[in-house]
Amino acid sequence: MPPIDTLKKISIKDVAKAAGVSITTVSRVLNNSYPVNEQTKQKVLETVDKLNFQPNAIARGLVSKKTHTIGISVPYITNMFFTEVVQGIADQLKRIGYSLILSHTQGDGDEEMKVIQNFLNRQVDGIIIMDPFIESVSPEFYREIHAQIPTVIVNKYFSSDELVFVINDEEQGAYEGTDYLLRLGHRKLVFVSGFDGYASNVKRAGFMKALAHHRIPDEDYLILEGDFTSEGTYRLLRKELKRLKNYSAIFCANDLMAIGAMKALRSQGYQVPQDFSVLGFDNIGISSLFIPGITTVSQNIYDLGRVSGQTIIKLLEGKKVPSRHVLKTSLVIRESCQEVK
Repeated sequence: MPPIDTLKKISIKDVAKAAGVSITTVSRVLNNSYPVNEQTKQKVLETVDKLNFQPNAIARGLVSKKTHTIGISVPYITNMFFTEVVQGIADQLKRIGYSLILSHTQGDGDEEMKVIQNFLNRQVDGIIIMDPFIESVSPEFYREIHAQIPTVIVNKYFSSDELVFVINDEEQGAYEGTDYLLRLGHRKLVFVSGFDGYASNVKRAGFMKALAHHRIPDEDYLILEGDFTSEGTYRLLRKELKRLKNYSAIFCANDLMAIGAMKALRSQGYQVPQDFSVLGFDNIGISSLFIPGITTVSQNIYDLGRVSGQTIIKLLEGKKVPSRHVLKTSLVIRESCQEVK
């Protein structure tokens, strides 16, 4: 049990004294109620972190008429990609004393609309919608939400100047991943996409663009549709193994699918990368721990969350932000791909 003095509750007066500012200045920073010099603001926030100061949310809400909460909607809480993005968001919100309410939709459009309505009922100050179900929910729905409350859409994009998007350039990432396989000498490639939708479509477009650039004929590539899970990909590739014998490289739409692909290949006695090169997408934490380490296109997942968190904070402060913030992907080379001998 920690010493009694370490359990002493830190007050706003303690923060002000440690930061060398007035109590009023600390209050203005925490409540975003009045402009404060950026250098002073950062000093106060760093002091809040250092002292682990926890403002009384109820009291702050009564004064500012804010709940100091952000609602975050994710399709699947079990997917490690979304876990890392949420961590990046949470770290930014913590710096200004905000909490998050996390809800998952299981990738269902109707459930997503219910979740967002629940956020509004709970009077959150802003909403972050991750991987919105734009395939079945009208864009007008998202516009109406943003008109009511600061809203940021993460990891999907559709044309709309009224909304704010934070995304990765997944098409370029898929192009660079495919180009890498082709430069290794692979000329017979398989692309395993997820179910039809934005994430699969942009990656497929990058894959096809690279094939066209290298003048790969139609008969030398194969596109299979999976479900973004390792289990589903394992079953799919077990079923398609006879067709796969004619190919030398498999590009999966995410790292979980790459794990499922390698498991399917191993179950039939094939080795990675000796018999098949396997490329993933995302660079989730487990991709570096798997054996062999998965060569993958990194989406800089934590940064996607960090920028999303910074963007919602700017909206809360009434600042202007670009309609679309696009992050660059990068290729992470490990051991699951090798040059054709």
